[in-house]
Amino acid sequence: MVKPNYDNSIMSITNSLLKYYGVKPHHATLPLADELLAKDYKNVVLLLIDGMGVNVLERSLPENAFLRKHIKTELSSVYPCTTTAATTSVLTGRTPAEHGWIGWSCYFKEVDKCIDLFSNLESGTESPASDENQPYKYMPYDNILSVIGDNVKTCAVWPYTEYFADTMEGICEHIKNLCGNDERKFIYAYHAQPDHDIHDFGVDSDCIKQMLLNYNNQLEALVNSLSDTLFLITADHGMKDITMKCVEDYPAINRALIRHICVEPRCCSFYVKEEYKTDFPQLFTNAFGNKFKLFSHKEFLESGLLGNGVPHTKTEDFVGDYVATAVSDVALWYKDINGGYEDFKSAHAGLTKEELTVPLIVIQKQDIC
Repeated sequence: MVKPNYDNSIMSITNSLLKYYGVKPHHATLPLADELLAKDYKNVVLLLIDGMGVNVLERSLPENAFLRKHIKTELSSVYPCTTTAATTSVLTGRTPAEHGWIGWSCYFKEVDKCIDLFSNLESGTESPASDENQPYKYMPYDNILSVIGDNVKTCAVWPYTEYFADTMEGICEHIKNLCGNDERKFIYAYHAQPDHDIHDFGVDSDCIKQMLLNYNNQLEALVNSLSDTLFLITADHGMKDITMKCVEDYPAINRALIRHICVEPRCCSFYVKEEYKTDFPQLFTNAFGNKFKLFSHKEFLESGLLGNGVPHTKTEDFVGDYVATAVSDVALWYKDINGGYEDFKSAHAGLTKEELTVPLIVIQKQDIC
């Protein structure tokens, strides 16, 4: 079992950026990032490539590839190491415990529903959970772009803002254009691949290797076209090939639950019926042995896995009576309203090196060779 290291994490990059742009950081900064930022580049680009963990890079690209040659260090993701928690930590510089966006699906007692945080859909359906966006109602946050915006021009390149891009080609085009004038800028860019396709095809699939090779070449061309720009490239989490299990196939566990599993398939939050609470650990062990590490509600909150700081008021709500964190190659979820379930080939949010370890790729113009 591998644990997150919040003092050397993706969140540390953000705290270095806050410090550099004149805002008090929330947590420890990253010394390497502090050193690089002190060179005072005109443009600073933070590019987050979803799912591009160290193991994905090493298994997709040769050692002499542009991106691999510029890996300066390895960082820890946050926990759960999943896009919802990790990107929010990168955008805020705060731990999952503090911001509350701990996983894909969380239970909101206010509406008595499990909700997919990014979409506000009731989990397992295609229906809005409510007219109001519950996650943003109860867990609003100020991201780094707004916090440092008085001190530097900020731009976000992703599918949700003025600089729309949902391909690496589009991201590179926006970054090139934004860096093309004399104004100092901080640019945050995000790409949802290769995570999406790794889920479907697995880490070692040929299409992932080709995708990463394309990204490698596109980013090399972009960097060679610019000057006075610092690139910090990282990922929200890595990926691990897994076997998906469906809780409905384990009736002893399924009948003990008040509602379906929440958070993530590799970080399962269980809300257990009162009459099963004492026996649930044994029921779970009978089914899964040592494939997961099972925590009680109290044990999980006190484990430090969600990071330190003052916990958000919703964090405790989202941690069920028990939490199972994957330490093997097994994931557990449930059937949706139509009887289907995600038969992923690969996933994240477990406590393994493959899922928690991400690169920090640093590219400075003078470093290009």
